[in-house]
Amino acid sequence: MNPVRIKGWSVLYYLLREMSEQTMVHMAQREQHPPSIKELELLAEVSKLLTANNLDTVMRQVIDLVSRAVGASRTSFILLNDGAINWNYTFIKNNEYPLNNAVELIASVLSDGFAGWVYDNQRGAIIGDVTRDDRWLDSKDDPLNPRSAMCVPFVTNNEVIALVTMEHEDGDFFTATHLQLMEIIANQAAIAMQNAQLFGYLNAQSSQLRSVLEAMSDALIVLTEDGIIEMLNPAAIALLDPTHRGSILGRHISEFVHLDSAFEPIAEILAAGLLEDDKPWRFETRSDVMEADYQAMMSVWEDGAHNARGYVVVMHNVTQLLDLSRFKDEMLRVATHDLRSPLALISGYVNMVKLDTPDEESPVHEYVDIILGVVDRMQTLVDDLLRVERIRANPLELREKTDLSAMVKQVLVNMRPAATVKEMDFDSVLDLKFEPRIQADAVLLRQAMENLINNAIKYTDRGGKITVYAENDDSRFYFMVEDNGVGIPEEHMSRLFESFYRVQSALHKSKGNGLGLSLVKNVVVRHGGDVFVESEFTKGSRFGFWLPLLDEDEDEATLPETE
Repeated sequence: MNPVRIKGWSVLYYLLREMSEQTMVHMAQREQHPPSIKELELLAEVSKLLTANNLDTVMRQVIDLVSRAVGASRTSFILLNDGAINWNYTFIKNNEYPLNNAVELIASVLSDGFAGWVYDNQRGAIIGDVTRDDRWLDSKDDPLNPRSAMCVPFVTNNEVIALVTMEHEDGDFFTATHLQLMEIIANQAAIAMQNAQLFGYLNAQSSQLRSVLEAMSDALIVLTEDGIIEMLNPAAIALLDPTHRGSILGRHISEFVHLDSAFEPIAEILAAGLLEDDKPWRFETRSDVMEADYQAMMSVWEDGAHNARGYVVVMHNVTQLLDLSRFKDEMLRVATHDLRSPLALISGYVNMVKLDTPDEESPVHEYVDIILGVVDRMQTLVDDLLRVERIRANPLELREKTDLSAMVKQVLVNMRPAATVKEMDFDSVLDLKFEPRIQADAVLLRQAMENLINNAIKYTDRGGKITVYAENDDSRFYFMVEDNGVGIPEEHMSRLFESFYRVQSALHKSKGNGLGLSLVKNVVVRHGGDVFVESEFTKGSRFGFWLPLLDEDEDEATLPETE
């Protein structure tokens, strides 16, 4: 695919005619000199460069053309990238210099010589006698010993992309006609060079894109606006046609739904017109043929230049992750349920040992209390794991209309004794404008509030201060716990709500299981809200969350049912 497409001799004739007319007009204006057959032939050859797509070929043909156009004894060509010499495309025709000398000469003439002057002024020039022109840098060991020179810039978009310098051993060899002809050739050749560079760039980009697509493990499918498959990578081919029985390109994505249900969501999204330009659609699907699970994202692509649009579908294989997750869930369920019975058994027998040891001074009582403490912590861990799993597995079991004002007051009553034990100033600021209500699992929501208060008590020294805030507006309920405890270092802030993550610092060594804040976040998110935290190390913290409230006319019938 060429960036510039010339179809047929009619277009070539048109370009040649236009260039010839320009040449004749300019020459008539300057010297009344009509173009010769040789010059027209040169212009025709230049026009052919417009179809070339190899920059190296274009460069060499340009040097040959300009050398023949004016009969120069030596021609040098310099390609520039942002003013710097591109040595890969810098040539000297009929050069007798050693290579090192030629490189040094080209660099110097561009910075301080004749070529540099042409570059700065962006116009061609002639030197009739190089011995009398300060712009010419004389080289004593030059075997050609030139007397005259001409230099022409190749300009596109007001930028010099190349320079060609011609030299001859005779003085006043180059004429204004030569300069005029060279400027016309340079204008056309500059376009050809730019096209060749663009083609090379596009070809390189295409090669890189092809390599990336082939290396992708994710299936990528590009669809037109009508759902026709326009492009896909090997991973998508394996998914759409695992037996390689036919062509895929040009077919509608719905044709593959009956072969594999994994493509059914794509066809449904297309049919329903659910995609918006700036909002990709994410969904999960399963391929029964490949026995694989996928997380997919479908988004819109647009080509404003050609008034075209369509869709890009990326399908990421998450089978292994889901298998691990399912295995983890099963092991967690088995472990937590199977641990409850032996823990209860241990606790019962240890208490019997304690009862059978009437001597209060016996060290057995101390040993028994240690065992009971460990069993109690294990039981708490099992209960928390079961609670988190319940939230994750049953997100829609939120059926009870709950008065949040009454719940907050009950939470304050429940937590006050724990604060009193550590001689804390336990205060509350309630600004509940009406009785805010929410459809919620009241037990879990109360536990989330109590967890935040319990955390504040745990991480605040004896005699500290804890304040509980609760307020609401027309649409949201806010709950926050503030303390003047040890605070949290900045590097831990992003992971506070992860399961089993515990903050350890020189000021406080946590003895918890790292599930408290994770449980809070899970509960809040499942109720449609979000958590927030502010903390300053050694100064204290604020933990809280917000929840969306029920509308006044909203009732349980409008909420989803759980099977």
